Formats: sequence, C-alpha cells, structure tokens
Amino acid sequence: MKCLIVVFSALFLYAQPALADEVTLCFEKAWAHPNDGGLGMPRGLAVDLCRGATNMYEVTQCYETAWAHPNNGGLGMPRGLAVDLCRGSTNAKKVTQCYEKAWAHPDNGGLGLPRISAVDLCASTPRAK
Repeated sequence: MKCLIVVFSALFLYAQPALADEVTLCFEKAWAHPNDGGLGMPRGLAVDLCRGATNMYEVTQCYETAWAHPNNGGLGMPRGLAVDLCRGSTNAKKVTQCYEKAWAHPDNGGLGLPRISAVDLCASTPRAK
C-alpha cells in the first residue's frame, strides 16, 4: 500500500512540470524575436496565447497559420482574434480549418459567420468576454 502511495505521489509531482514546460516553451516561442525562431509577439499577447497550453507546437502552429497573410497560406486574422482562436489548441489544422469554413461565404461552401462568431465556434477555449 505504501508503495502505491509513493507511486501516485511521484506521478503527481512529475506530471505537473510537464504542463508548466509546455506553457513556458510556448511563451518562449511566442515572445522570441522572429530572427531567433520566435513569433515576435508582445508579452501580453504571448501570455494570453500560451496560458494553459498543453501542446506548445499546436498552439504556436495554429497562431502562425491564423495570423499569416493569405498569400503565405494563412488566414490573415488580426492578432487578438488569432490568439483567441488558438489559445489551448491541441490540433492546429482542425481549428484553422473550422474557422476557414465558418468564416467563408455561403456561396463558397462556408457558413458566412462574422469573424468573432467563427472564433467562438471553433476555438478550443472560450474567449474572454
């Protein structure tokens, strides 16, 4: 029984830093200068994007796609909405494809939602109101 308690305690203690590591890795990439492989985000937006991140790669990949210019394969979203869309993302492709369909005009197979409604529909975590 003591062995079981020790094992569960060790799992709990070692599982916590894994989450913190994803958050800090996400922040480091988001805040770092683009010349250093980062996204060059202002500190506040980087904190907002990475808060609670469980998969640094998916969150930052989602943001890169959402914010990039359409000529570069992105969605051309404003920074704040891109952060709202991608915060907590665990599947960047799924989130950005959902937004793309939700925002597209109905004549083009989309739902024709306004940007903010498309974000609310497709985001992994609720947007701050």
